[in-house]
This record gives sequence, structure tokens and C-alpha cells, in this order.
Amino acid sequence: MFSSKIKYLLLVVFVGLLSILYNEYVMGIIFITVLALPFVLFALLCYCYKRVRAELASVVHVVTKGETVPVVVQLYNPTIFPIYGLKIYLTYKNSYSSKRYKKEFIATMDGRSNLKVSCNLLSEYSGNIEISLRGIRCYDYLKLFSLKKKRKDTIKVAVLPSLIELEEDFVSNQGRQLVESEYYSQIKSGDDPSEVFSIREYREGDRIQRIHWKLSSKQNQLMIKEFSNPLNCAVLIYLDFDIPTGKERLPVTDALLECSLSLSYSFLAQKQYHYFSWYDSNQGICRRNRIITEKDLFEVVDGLLELSESTGNPNTLSTYLACYPMEQYTDIFYITGEISTAKIDTLAMLIANKKNVIQVLEIEEDTDALEYLKAQVYEKGIAELGMELSLVNINNLQSDIQNLRLG
Repeated sequence: MFSSKIKYLLLVVFVGLLSILYNEYVMGIIFITVLALPFVLFALLCYCYKRVRAELASVVHVVTKGETVPVVVQLYNPTIFPIYGLKIYLTYKNSYSSKRYKKEFIATMDGRSNLKVSCNLLSEYSGNIEISLRGIRCYDYLKLFSLKKKRKDTIKVAVLPSLIELEEDFVSNQGRQLVESEYYSQIKSGDDPSEVFSIREYREGDRIQRIHWKLSSKQNQLMIKEFSNPLNCAVLIYLDFDIPTGKERLPVTDALLECSLSLSYSFLAQKQYHYFSWYDSNQGICRRNRIITEKDLFEVVDGLLELSESTGNPNTLSTYLACYPMEQYTDIFYITGEISTAKIDTLAMLIANKKNVIQVLEIEEDTDALEYLKAQVYEKGIAELGMELSLVNINNLQSDIQNLRLG
């Protein structure tokens, strides 16, 4: 816009010289017109500025990591004057990061028209993408003046992590056995007499012990009690968002999400019911969800994506232990970006037959470096406490998740 003003000043000087050299009535009119032009353009700009409108819209609300996020800005120009210079300001950020990105683009509009301006954003990491329309700037026809109209339209698009199904069964045989459960199937009967699933008419082969005698006398026919089927939730997946100091949080957080949710997704595919727990930094509590159906899993995903700029807590396991002090498990899968002596000591206090620690970290080399780092961590006491350690490299994320070898 500065160059446009320079060009206009040169035009004024040039026309002024011509009006002096050619001292004629027409040249004087032209000179006055050139001088008055900015005032006319500014008045016209103010008129269009007050009436033009912009709204932000999203074509989709959920995408998978790596997919484009289509965003639409709807522009309205009710005036009869076309607008040849309209700059749109967009900003967007991942909810797990404080870094905000900017995007600007120019549009033109005819008079009395509507215009949809589309752009595609790409997120390499999972999380809620917060997209904001910060405003629009209108320019006059010569781009001498501009007026900015601020907006605060914001939309969210959930970018889901990739879910990788692991074929290997990592849960110990005891995990298939029943450990005291207070949850019962809503669709299938079982053999637990402490809870009645349903009552039905007698069928040949039914056990006499299951006859509901009182109801049978009222109905004048034999009625059978079907007992409930306890759901075994003896497996715990605990996600810890803590990462080493100095590391960029967004890629590590993304890797932690993908690793833990892939493990949960695999258990669900194997019909291994389990708990998924994490520390909710927004509410300052440990949340624990029971995963029995895909709906349960996506409720967990929704809760994880709602975390804003997750900041790791040095030892959230202690909070979990305080909330669920007497819980017993057959298998615990502790997924974290940072291992410490305090965490391992707290993990040792949880009651479980098997405990697996999965550390997500970024290293340049693969096999040799992994084995070296694994040996270093074992020296801190993980092996002595009967736990197993697995490492997942961010630079080789998908392959390392697929090739997880848990004890």
C-alpha cells in the first residue's frame, strides 16, 4: 500500500506540472479531480466497509491425522460497488500447543454478491485445531486506504490420531479370568447369581435352581431367572503426558496419544475389556473410563482432545493411586514420555500381576540406541521391580507401535 501512495503522489506532481505548463481550464479540472479522488475513494471505502460481512464455517468437524481440514469463509457484499481488494486474516493452532499460525489471502467481490473463499489446512499432529477468523481488511480501488474489521469467529476441528491394530495378544492369561467386577453386560446373560439379567419362560433343559418360584406361582407357569454376565475390567492403560524438559511438546504428545489409543483399540478388537486413565489438567483430577464398546473408546478420545495445551505433571500416578487405592489388576500398561524414580516407585505400589512401561521418546538411531537406552533405564530398577520396558521412537512411530514386544 505504501507503493500505491508513492505512485499517487507522483501522479499528483505530474498532473500539477502539466496544469502549470498548459495553463488551460481542462488541465485545472483534471488536477482538481486527481486531488479530490482520495476523498471520494475513502468515502466509498467507508460505505462498503460498514456493510460487508464475513463468517467462518467448517465443512467437516472431524478428520484423521494427515488429512486436510477444509475451511470456508463466507463473504457478503450487499452494496452495488465491487470490492477488488479484500484481505482475510485466519489464525489456527493445535490445542496441545501455544504456537499459533497465521494465514492471509486476498479476495475480490462483485456488487450485491456472496462469495465463498475456501482454503485447506493440514495438521501433522492430532488434537483440536482451533481456527479463528481474526478479521477482514477492505482496500479502496487505488489501495491508498484500508480499514480493518475485526472478527472473533472460532471453530474447532478434531484431528484424530491414527489407530493401529496390534495383532499380538499382550494380556496375560490371568487377564482373561474374572477379577471382582461391578460392571455387567447389558446384552448377554451369564452365571453370576448376585445380579439378575432377565426373567423368561421355562425352556426344556433349564436348571431347576433358576426357577423363580414366587413369580411362577403368580403367572401360573414356570419362570426362569437369567443371571448377569460380569465384565472383566482387570486391565489398565494409564497415559502420562509428562515429557522431558526442553523437548517440543506437540510431536511427543501426538505420539503418546497414538501409542496408548492404538493399544486400547487393539484390546477392544480382541474383546479384552479394560480401563483407560489419564490426568485431566483442566480439572486437576485423574479420569478413568471403562472401554467395552467403540463408543467408550471415542468418548476417551474426545476427553483427551479437550485437554488444552497439556502440561505434564511430574507424577500423576500418585493422584491415580489416591483416587483408586485398593484397585487390583492383572495387567497395567503405563505409557509416558519421561521415566523417573518417583514414577517407578509409585507404579510399584499399584496391585497388578504384570506391569509394562512404554516410553515414547525421540532418538536418531534405532536398534543400537534403543538397546543402549533400554539397558540404562533397567539400571534404575525397573527390572528389579518385575516390570517390563518397551521403547517407541517418534521418528519410527508406526513401525515401533506395530512391533511392540511387551512382556
